[in-house]
Amino acid sequence: MDILIADDNLPSRVLLARLLSKLGYSVTMASDGKEAWEILQKSNINFVITDWIMPEMDGLELCKRIRSADLGHYVYIVILTSKEEKSEMIEGLEAGADDFIVKPYDRDELFVKIRIGERILQLEKSKEEQNRKLADTYAEIKKDLEAAAKIQLSLLPKSDAMISGVEFDWLFMPAAFMAGDIFNYFWLVDDYIGFYLLDVAGHGIPSALLSITLSRYLSPIDNQDSPLKKFLIIPPYYEYTRPKDVVEDLNQRFQASDDSMQYFTMVYGVINARTGQVNITQAGHPSPIKIEKNGSASFIGSGGFPVGIFPEATYEEHEFYLESGDRFILYSDGIIECPNDKGIAFSTERFTEIIKNNKGLSLHSLITDVEKYLKEWKGGGDFDDDISLLAFEMK
Repeated sequence: MDILIADDNLPSRVLLARLLSKLGYSVTMASDGKEAWEILQKSNINFVITDWIMPEMDGLELCKRIRSADLGHYVYIVILTSKEEKSEMIEGLEAGADDFIVKPYDRDELFVKIRIGERILQLEKSKEEQNRKLADTYAEIKKDLEAAAKIQLSLLPKSDAMISGVEFDWLFMPAAFMAGDIFNYFWLVDDYIGFYLLDVAGHGIPSALLSITLSRYLSPIDNQDSPLKKFLIIPPYYEYTRPKDVVEDLNQRFQASDDSMQYFTMVYGVINARTGQVNITQAGHPSPIKIEKNGSASFIGSGGFPVGIFPEATYEEHEFYLESGDRFILYSDGIIECPNDKGIAFSTERFTEIIKNNKGLSLHSLITDVEKYLKEWKGGGDFDDDISLLAFEMK
């Protein structure tokens, strides 16, 4: 180990260097604190023995410089001093010293002090290595999470899109890299369009993985395994599955285990793009909002059980109609429960007023406004819960 000696007294500096050399240490010498500081900035020396009183820069100032700098490693500092007052000792510790040796010093005491410092530096080195390993591991995990988040985003539908005269748009702001919320809309068969928004309980990777699994399961692929369509032997060869049957199927297939206790809430529905007839099933999710062309608002649904908790649960189906200019809004509880800096929730009432008062805006502009209001309400920082909103309008 290389030890830096800072002392303006040449005989004292040489004698100490000779003693440390006999104890097996390499020695670098500086005539004052300023020279010592210049050496430290150009080397990897991590042990300093410095005199207290020196010209140019004294021992206390050297301590402060070392502690305020980022040298890339910890430097253990021992101050040589003739001062034995408690107040001076406190002053030295506050400046950044680790230990003291009172002059004239004893050879054995000096050796013990150095050995203590060596052990502390070894612990610091081990901690630094562990921190580096943790940082490398975190970087790899972050990289993997960012890749997984891109995969999740790729599962979301196109925004600001039109299907058979029905305009769709959405808002998605995950609380973390990946979200437990997911949604979609898609053509089913003939004039029928399916849509859903679901929210997996909890946060983080387990919730996100289940949401991705559900997204893939709720895919309107043309085969006999799709839960969203029933195969027919005559044209058009498929008919859509009723929303209540879809949700009941999910409830049977995705029962929460005792280990994970993962359940989810959702709204699944089907709209006839030609007639405006809408049928939805609500499973423990916030009630969607119907906004009529004249600006009046009404909630559709009455709750229902979350999916995955009660195997015997049954679900209701709600039917209503949308006319040209009417809108339908699905959203997660992350919106209405979003707290501001005083802990006050954004609330269903506030959210409803915003979408009512902005009825004259385009669907895309409305969603942009909702995002702005939420960010202003939150006041900065990450959201506590995933934010998701799916809206459509009859044209």
